[in-house]
Amino acid sequence: FILDLAVRGKLVEQDPRDEPASELLKRIRAEKDRLVKSGTMRKEKPLPPVPEDELPFEIPKTWQWSQLAEVGFINPRNSADDGLTTAFVPMSLISADFGVAIKHEVRQWGEIKSGYTHFAEGDVGLAKITPCFENGKSAVFRELTGGLGAGTTELHIIRPILTDVDFLLIFLKSPHFIETGIPKMTGTAGQKRVPTEYFANSPFPLPPLAEQHRIIAKVDELMALCDRLETAQTE
Repeated sequence: FILDLAVRGKLVEQDPRDEPASELLKRIRAEKDRLVKSGTMRKEKPLPPVPEDELPFEIPKTWQWSQLAEVGFINPRNSADDGLTTAFVPMSLISADFGVAIKHEVRQWGEIKSGYTHFAEGDVGLAKITPCFENGKSAVFRELTGGLGAGTTELHIIRPILTDVDFLLIFLKSPHFIETGIPKMTGTAGQKRVPTEYFANSPFPLPPLAEQHRIIAKVDELMALCDRLETAQTE
């Protein structure tokens, strides 16, 4: 419920002094263009616009409807020396709970660069296979050995630009994103997966950057309160 309020703009008040999300989106596009021109990132396919009738709910006037593929790079690849000591993350080390830091194994890059999903420090990963997706398995990759790594192939990755990674995580763990994604999963029973198109192109409510920070602080505060209440109830 907390996460759902957060992505709808109902958890904290809007501040008219914040830079509107429409301006933030312009800066994100400019920075993505710069990274592509410099050769740091690969150019991506043009995004199809989200039709007005497919927007799932109303958002504050200072927010902007976007898509994950618009605010970051989807499933990027890493380039590093084979001998670099890096991080390896199997699915078992990704938590479904909010606020649980991700752990990793230490491997040389040459061992894991092929046949696995790439990610780097500050990327956000979403488990795409059932039942991990339905359970809310997603994480921000932090404190990675060597600053990058690879892991289970059952991940979608976003490398965000000028967007708070923790707000992206809130969105990926929100009931709206998960419940809307379940009917779009493809494959046979027990092996269903979230398509890249849903992950990359579904409507994403982008708040002003300053409001993203306030939302994250409020979510952390309320989640800590929930933990204390749960502990008290257990006792």
